[in-house]
Amino acid sequence: MTRRRYRQARVAVATGAAYFVVALATIALTRFGGGVACLWFAGAVQIAGLVVRPRREWPGILLACAAASAVATAWVGVGPVGAVPLALINMLEGVIAAHLLHRFDVGRDPLDSLGRLTRLVFAVGVAAPLATAPLGAAVVSRITGTSFFDNLVLWMSAHALGNISAVPILGFVASGAVGRWVRNASPERLAEAAGLVALTVGVTAGVFAQNGAPLLFAPVLPAMVTTFRVGRMGAAASVLIIAGVGGLCTVVGSGPVHLLDGDQVQKSQFFLLYLAATVLTILPVAADLRRRRTLFNELRESEARYRLLADNSTDIVLNLDVDGTIRYASPSIAQLGGFTPESVLGRNAVELVLPEHRAEVTRAHLAALEDPDSTVAVEYRAATASGEVRWFETHTRGFRNGLGEVTGVVSAIRDISQRKAVEGELSRAAATDPLTGLANRRVFDAALDRVLGAGGRACVAVVDLDHFKQVNDRFGHEAGDRVLARFAELARGSLRDGDLVARLGGEEFGVLLPSADVERAQAVCERLRLLVAATGFPAGRAVLRVTASIGLAEVAPGATRADVMRAADEALYRAKAEGRDRLRLAA
Repeated sequence: MTRRRYRQARVAVATGAAYFVVALATIALTRFGGGVACLWFAGAVQIAGLVVRPRREWPGILLACAAASAVATAWVGVGPVGAVPLALINMLEGVIAAHLLHRFDVGRDPLDSLGRLTRLVFAVGVAAPLATAPLGAAVVSRITGTSFFDNLVLWMSAHALGNISAVPILGFVASGAVGRWVRNASPERLAEAAGLVALTVGVTAGVFAQNGAPLLFAPVLPAMVTTFRVGRMGAAASVLIIAGVGGLCTVVGSGPVHLLDGDQVQKSQFFLLYLAATVLTILPVAADLRRRRTLFNELRESEARYRLLADNSTDIVLNLDVDGTIRYASPSIAQLGGFTPESVLGRNAVELVLPEHRAEVTRAHLAALEDPDSTVAVEYRAATASGEVRWFETHTRGFRNGLGEVTGVVSAIRDISQRKAVEGELSRAAATDPLTGLANRRVFDAALDRVLGAGGRACVAVVDLDHFKQVNDRFGHEAGDRVLARFAELARGSLRDGDLVARLGGEEFGVLLPSADVERAQAVCERLRLLVAATGFPAGRAVLRVTASIGLAEVAPGATRADVMRAADEALYRAKAEGRDRLRLAA
């Protein structure tokens, strides 16, 4: 026999032996009416053994438990006739329960959460007993002549409550969880757990050793304390103690249950009802405590990671209340903003933002509160502690409390002043002619489109430097560039505030005169033409004389940009055709 097969056989034999001992005791002590036993914990031994072992080992465990069930039933139960049928029915119950526990992913730790506990109760306390109770009651009733209904109720209640109360702790024992917990616990914690378990045993034994006072509530108190202090192991042990000690005392005629009138079967059923109430009180508390302890540990780990990142981040991290009050500021606020973290606590964050950006920042804050699952970004200017104004970018996300309510936001803030400066340079470069510093064709077209969209009065002029090619040919392109740059200076100096002059290409320039009628526009353009003609343009040792031809067009209602520019170009062509150095109006 291989080592693995030997280990499997040893597990099967041990499970079968435990099943036999428990089955023999419960059948012998709790078959008061000659029918089904009033208490049944043997099924929990079988279920726990199946759940913690792989499916390939199930046949051996089932065979050992079936043999144990048949022997116990034949010896102290309904006799040899019902031994095999009842053994098969008991095995069926265990297989159904174990299969459901695997399918529901309850596994070896049913008290990990309320959801798992609920699935455990359904699998071992409802589905499995409900499937086998009619079969078991029918067999026992047929053999013993007792009531089918009474046997059905006893089977269902005894198996359901026995499974619910014993499967968790037996599962812990079978899976080795109890051993691991004992090895990992500190001596102080072990001593506390042992003391609380002993207290639960003592109180339970004291309550059920007497018949004079209705003290059934008393064992629940140390059981709850044990659950709170020890956790799910303490809860499972407490339930098993109450079930075992209380059940044993009840069947031998001792305990507060016997203050009730009725026969032994009725008193046993009442004890089962009491046990059910105790189980459904203690185990859910244990599951919820486990969930809360897990959440608390995760929260502490998350808080430690968050603090580590926040304290070492170059970004500013702020925690804000719903109303924007600062509750936490990372140390980096001293480097980026010049503030100490303590100096900003309790202040409203929007107070640090320049007034013209506060509405936008407030909208971003409210958007993060409204949709805490999304990150909201906003750019704004704010003043540092020294009064310096800088650009900042904030990414904000809302957070919820344990009830799912949004209670504030966390914001990551970085200084983007350098990026904004680069963006500004790039924007200016994209909108500016590099040689003359004037606006380029794209800016001119956009400005003209805005004027046309507004529908107001305006004029457009197209200016061309006469014989400019000869300047480049005779004096070189460097001299030509200086002429263009000098013309740009003259144009900027001669136009009105609000007028726009742009280099359209080569030696051609465009002038946009918003809110100007033809007479005013003609006067501005004529002044520019005369100024150009009277200015000397240096070209090395020579001084050049340059003239300009101008075509002027009024923006007509309903005209498009192409219409306006075409009219101005046609006027320019006429000025050149008539001898240059002159201004002509569009027809």
